[in-house]
Amino acid sequence: MGVLTPSANACRVLQTPEKRIANVYAEEPELRVALVTVTEARHLSNSMTRRMQALFESYEAPWRVTASINQTVHGGDSPELVVFDRGWGAAACDDETPMPRPGDRWVIYYVADHEIGATKVILSYPLDTAKRVDPRLHGLGS
Repeated sequence: MGVLTPSANACRVLQTPEKRIANVYAEEPELRVALVTVTEARHLSNSMTRRMQALFESYEAPWRVTASINQTVHGGDSPELVVFDRGWGAAACDDETPMPRPGDRWVIYYVADHEIGATKVILSYPLDTAKRVDPRLHGLGS
């Protein structure tokens, strides 16, 4: 079991979590879903994000999460750790999910990326949000 690499999430302008999750199940035949616990979360910064913060008071830099996988919900084997980013792209694409804290439980939707020999997180949501919109998760604890 290895460490997953960060990935950029594709923009699905103004789609609800329900729609995004339904789409990913329909579009990704090799989709895997796992329950994770956040071990680290931090904001990312580069020259572009610093400029955006200077221009827009409410701009929040993208963030990166490292999490341990607790349970595979759907699909094959899971690695022990996963790393994923959120908040890249246009504001219209961001669903304004706040950065988690260590100990928070999230659900990730991911696929194997055979070109780079790792996995790619497509979607990620706090457990309560994912349970509310994904009927496959109703049996998971809070």
